[in-house]
Amino acid sequence: MSELIPVIDFSPFFTGPEGRQRVGAAMFKAAHETGFMYLKGYGIPTEHITEAFGLARSFFQWPHESKQRHLRTAGNFGYQSVAQEALDPTQPPDLKEDFTLRHALGIGPSDPRWPSEAFRVGATGFYTECRHLAEQVMQAFALALRLPEAFFDDKHTGRTQTLRFLHYPPSRMIRPGQLGAGAHTDYGTLTLLFQDDAGGLEVQNTAGRWVPAPPIPGTVVVNTGDLLARWTNDVLRSTPHRVQVRPESAAAGRLSIAFFSDPDPDVRVETIPSCITADRPARFAPILAGTHIEERIRISMQQAASAAQA
Repeated sequence: MSELIPVIDFSPFFTGPEGRQRVGAAMFKAAHETGFMYLKGYGIPTEHITEAFGLARSFFQWPHESKQRHLRTAGNFGYQSVAQEALDPTQPPDLKEDFTLRHALGIGPSDPRWPSEAFRVGATGFYTECRHLAEQVMQAFALALRLPEAFFDDKHTGRTQTLRFLHYPPSRMIRPGQLGAGAHTDYGTLTLLFQDDAGGLEVQNTAGRWVPAPPIPGTVVVNTGDLLARWTNDVLRSTPHRVQVRPESAAAGRLSIAFFSDPDPDVRVETIPSCITADRPARFAPILAGTHIEERIRISMQQAASAAQA
């Protein structure tokens, strides 16, 4: 893996078949070698991203008691306070809080987990834009994998696609090994990550070194996850990454917005035949997407609970 994460212009995707093929080839190369890339020219207006960050910032400024009224419940929807998740199960819980919106378009306006109607309207609007971009990114990958362009479309209908607002507050007490987000790979197909200007994201290269992935204005970070690695027999990488903790001396915390494009729970993830060769026999048994993702979530929550009691 290169020390530099590639920046790819996505705009040719919108120009026709030749541009789509060219973008797909560039993204395939990045996902194969690095598992991470920056996309520019991807079509979501800057002002919409700014509005989404404003929505997240306003919510996280609420008093703790007010945020607690919207706690995450079954369905992976709602608020989760600091140190309630351990993405690296070998380390203390992560120093972040979040508001998670799985299947946001399926949560009705009267559901009490919505902080406000303005929050619901803003969040579902941005969720819809992210869903559309994720679909286009997967179409580009499908072309590069010599699959029908729409191969992944009906496998990602929104049931487990998740928008997540994340806040990493400055922390006074940091336990050994504790991070903002512990080292992990993402569980599903791909992730879109929008960063503020605080930085802190790091990606592990093939030599085991942690490489900064600083914010680049006008780009979104894209990384491929575990299930796309399984689909492609590890031809496309699922790369470990982490977020550094925000020390008490930091002027402010860090905000980011992640969109996790995961397959519907009943999708059978089975190695794409073109990714199996004599030199690369099939490495994975078929698995239901929901089985894989729920197990990963369960482990992270259990570890956080165990560490909190230690």
